[in-house]
Amino acid sequence: MRHLRTMMPGWARALLIALLLGACAPIISEYSLDAYKNATSLKAETFALVDKSGAKFRDHQKEVEALTTKIDAAYEFAAGLPNNELSAAQWRLMRNPERGLYGGFIRIWKQGPLPAEFREDKKKQLGAAFDEIICLEINKKETQRCTGNAALAPKT
Repeated sequence: MRHLRTMMPGWARALLIALLLGACAPIISEYSLDAYKNATSLKAETFALVDKSGAKFRDHQKEVEALTTKIDAAYEFAAGLPNNELSAAQWRLMRNPERGLYGGFIRIWKQGPLPAEFREDKKKQLGAAFDEIICLEINKKETQRCTGNAALAPKT
């Protein structure tokens, strides 16, 4: 320590100590059962809505608004947790109308009913995106490999 004092000015030592202490801070938030439940239930609700998108958008507009509000709430919940930027970013992508996930799906559906093949492909894309959100949340609790739906159930 004596050599450190002679080699570094006081401000540099303080900066070094601050950096070392900052390196010990968590880089991701803790596991949240509420976040896990949000993601899994919203995945199921989104799939049910995609199945209805073979009909006119206006016939299901209230359902869309309700689900969009829930997805927005999931984003706000994730964004409000400390050290949770990765999860919040995933929800931002999910909501973005200029992307190919939930927000983009709704934008396209507003143009007219969607064919069955498109709906099935969209469910695969949305399922993979929800699985990423779910996997990230599970890995906050205990590191595990997430492959397929069976792997996404939290260990009890």
